[in-house]
Amino acid sequence: MHRLALHQITMMEGGPEGLVRFAAQAGINGVCLFTATPVNEQGQDMFPVVAPAASASFKRLLRDHDMRIINAEYFPVMAEQDVAAYTQAITLAAELGAKRIVTHIHETDGNRAEDQLSKLCAMARENGLEVGLEFTGFSAGCSSLGNATELYGLVNEPNLGIAIDALHLFRTGGTLRQVQAMDPAILSYVQLCDGPDFRLSGDYLDEAMNRMIPGEGVFPLRELCALLGPHVDIDIEVPNFTGNAGSDAKSWAHRAVTASRNLLD
Repeated sequence: MHRLALHQITMMEGGPEGLVRFAAQAGINGVCLFTATPVNEQGQDMFPVVAPAASASFKRLLRDHDMRIINAEYFPVMAEQDVAAYTQAITLAAELGAKRIVTHIHETDGNRAEDQLSKLCAMARENGLEVGLEFTGFSAGCSSLGNATELYGLVNEPNLGIAIDALHLFRTGGTLRQVQAMDPAILSYVQLCDGPDFRLSGDYLDEAMNRMIPGEGVFPLRELCALLGPHVDIDIEVPNFTGNAGSDAKSWAHRAVTASRNLLD
């Protein structure tokens, strides 16, 4: 049976603590949150993070709500930056009992991307963590399912798996046939959301930050879910940063959870 998790950017109200409490109330026992976050142009955190100083209290919160962290973000492979900079945030993810950490590949030098990804996998493995490799139209070093599959084979790390975000799959030219052709064992998790079309584009950031509720767009999500092995985690990632349809954060998240469950049913 698939493990269902709720992503922080689907339910931003109250930060990580609010996410845990909301997920528990909604009957979900997994969350995806940040122990490291990208910063904006002003140098401010883009997403709420669990601070190292809050580790003990947050562990109690997770235990009290029977909650597990499926994915901890955000650990990209970047040009001119060593993944060793993530040591503290990876250690924190492990202390909180996370299953895996998430990476995108922005480094375009193939050899360095492989080296840094291998190093990240080793760091994760030392902490008992898996690594989820996400491709996106914005990560030039790994911008398609084909790229991710090729990089997976080159790196050949035992704790590495490929992740499929429905938006990034269908907006970068990916198909259900490609997913079906994959070795099922290398697929770690899938992120559910919907979108209005399949246009190929390298500039769909606004759509990425304001997605559609599963089942309300054109993505073949039910067919995608039917291809998933029982080991694949499913992450509800449906951000709504501009307040689409006038929804408050909790109402929006409830809609996303209900719709995702309907797909699995």
